[in-house]
Amino acid sequence: MSSSRGRGGFGGRGAFGGNSTFGSPNGASGKATSKGARGGKGGRYDNNWGGSRGRGGKGGKGKAAESSLPKSQAVLVGHTDTVTGLAVDEARKQFFSGSLDATVKVWSWEAGFQCVHTVSAGAPVECILSLDSWLFAGTAATTGAGGVVNGVVRVWHMDNGFEQTLEGHQDIFTLAQGGVYLFSGGDDMGVKTWQYANDKFEPLINLTGHTAPIQDMKVVGNALISADRTGNVIFWDLATGQQTNALQTGHTNNLLALWVEDTCLFTSALDGVVKVWDAAGTLLFEQSVTNQSHQPSGITAMLVTSDAAENSVLVTACSDKALKMWLMPTFDKRGILNTRVGHSDCVRCLAKGPGNSFFSGSMDHTIIVWEFM
Repeated sequence: MSSSRGRGGFGGRGAFGGNSTFGSPNGASGKATSKGARGGKGGRYDNNWGGSRGRGGKGGKGKAAESSLPKSQAVLVGHTDTVTGLAVDEARKQFFSGSLDATVKVWSWEAGFQCVHTVSAGAPVECILSLDSWLFAGTAATTGAGGVVNGVVRVWHMDNGFEQTLEGHQDIFTLAQGGVYLFSGGDDMGVKTWQYANDKFEPLINLTGHTAPIQDMKVVGNALISADRTGNVIFWDLATGQQTNALQTGHTNNLLALWVEDTCLFTSALDGVVKVWDAAGTLLFEQSVTNQSHQPSGITAMLVTSDAAENSVLVTACSDKALKMWLMPTFDKRGILNTRVGHSDCVRCLAKGPGNSFFSGSMDHTIIVWEFM
């Protein structure tokens, strides 16, 4: 696969707004290197969504030809339960996967996509985050003979062996980083803020305002965006921790994914709808996603990537086990990767790889490496 640097996010700014990150043990510097979470080309979006509000784009026959679909480069096995999280580190030429089997695996594309290391998280993994030499995993609560054991955030520094366990949540569904802060959110409806100081991560404040489990978070510039399952999205100022805006998306089933591309926020949910918002919270467009029976196809994950011609493509992972693709910004249909060529069960997570590649992790316990050729 070819390698490319990430583009900017909101308004062409970097995904972390150019802020410095938290440090590393023993004085090593820490830089944000999750370059897979890049945005599109600045200024590409102009509100020309190819349809009126509430209606999806049609057509796109020429560019959705079978030969232009991404190709499976590898099917990775090793997990024994659902793959719930993926994170990419282009500098290391590695990516990481978390699973309900309570492990995090490290894969190397230099080694032919072989698993080069497995770490025990001690409990089912719901989400992971990779930043330079740091690796984080949020785990689910478990029930044993002694009762309920709350989920934690496991922290590893991959270069010097530093480890830490961050407590305070029930289940952790999402992790994010902005500036010097680590954020964790989950079943207890609060966003916990952590800062690396005195050679360890220490809790700062708990951001309150959600009334349902927090499912996804993104950091853009100087803002943290958090979304709960009822569709409520809250914008927070990174410097002050104050709420700056709130958005009720109106999804009619659990919201599971956010994506930020240029100046637009994408939300998607199990109601089978992708909604596109501007930075002020105005609804620009919504796209219904359906299955072969023309019923709503719930969306479990999404990302925007680029095909071989550098066209932006939205990939939606759907409850009917297919990956459905849409040409941006028109929402013309771009093609479907169904069970004949892809996963045999629902995809739970997606991540951007180098160049025109991306990764998908599934309830079938596998990871597929895709690339537009």
